[in-house]
Amino acid sequence: MRRHHCTITPAVVRSTARQALRQALPWHDYGQRITVGKLLDVLLLAATLASSLSAVVKRFRFGFSHESARQALAANLPDRQRLTDGLLEALYRFGGRRLRRRFWVVAIDEHRTPFYGDRSTYGVTGGQKKHGSKYAYSYATAALVHHRHRFTVGLAALTGGQRPHEIVATLLAQMQRRGLKVRGVVLDSGFDSGETLLLLQAWRLSYTVPLRRKGPSNNRRNALWLLDVGTVTTTTWKTDKTNQSVRTAVVVVRRPGEKDKKVYAFGGWADARARSALRRSRRAKRWYRKRFGIESSYRQLNACKTRTTKKDVSYRLLLLGLALLLRQVWVWLTRQLAFAQQLRPTQWVAGLPLAQLREWLADLLKSKYKEEKEIHLGSFPLPDRLEL
Repeated sequence: MRRHHCTITPAVVRSTARQALRQALPWHDYGQRITVGKLLDVLLLAATLASSLSAVVKRFRFGFSHESARQALAANLPDRQRLTDGLLEALYRFGGRRLRRRFWVVAIDEHRTPFYGDRSTYGVTGGQKKHGSKYAYSYATAALVHHRHRFTVGLAALTGGQRPHEIVATLLAQMQRRGLKVRGVVLDSGFDSGETLLLLQAWRLSYTVPLRRKGPSNNRRNALWLLDVGTVTTTTWKTDKTNQSVRTAVVVVRRPGEKDKKVYAFGGWADARARSALRRSRRAKRWYRKRFGIESSYRQLNACKTRTTKKDVSYRLLLLGLALLLRQVWVWLTRQLAFAQQLRPTQWVAGLPLAQLREWLADLLKSKYKEEKEIHLGSFPLPDRLEL
């Protein structure tokens, strides 16, 4: 009896990525030359090379111009809400039924792409200065923080005006509509508002959020930094705008090698072995340390993000979603590899690095669409020899 062997090849990577991208939108041909298959290959090649759509079409023989490619993509691009829903449906296909069978802890954070143009451009938001600019195109994402299951499960383009608790509510609603069961949330300090904590408590979710000082006065919240390291207590304060009372457990810590104290607000995390406040605080800190997975996802999507100078929010969302899809393909394939080869926790990523997956996909597409190795100078001839 013939034995079948399952292998991960560049063709498997390409077919998986194309299938995911094709399911994200109702793609259709644009004219006779630009088929859906070619348009998807253009997007995938631009993402793997971290280049622009125009540069890729000019460099490789796709059989149409960069202007035609731009028009074809514009004709296939829906409104932002439908685009967001389509990208999320494509991202959720990698988890399958197993994604909806258990309860998960998710990390929520904001990803910012610096912007250096007109501040009044639609979709540009202000914030902390980064890479020489206080303005950026911003996106909120949610990712599972469990080992080998670091899938992206929430995505929203931020256009300004959204408050932290509204962003969290949007992502939680996305996960709820798709049947994802969430038992806990770990957040960055940018989401430390009282309204966010009240929202998480209303959803009955476990949470860990690092707090920041509020104002120069010695109010109830700022007084937490006067407590000794290791203190676990309960504190209350009122929100600034809505004047709602917020009550939460907190723990005061100091990281090794640091002088400043950290204060974490937490709630939940209780089970049969963690009923006391001290044990629940330890679990809250452990889960927060696993939040690095969403930070890693931002570094990985930057490696797969197509370059552009366009100001269209929907177009930029598509490119970001494409980068997340390629990362989702990598997470899914490495998980299959880890289960098949029974790899240890520290070995599952080394089996198929993201850079190798990108290289495989790029080499396969470059072999199909040959590179134009000519640069036309028009009527200006090159001299026969160099004149020194």
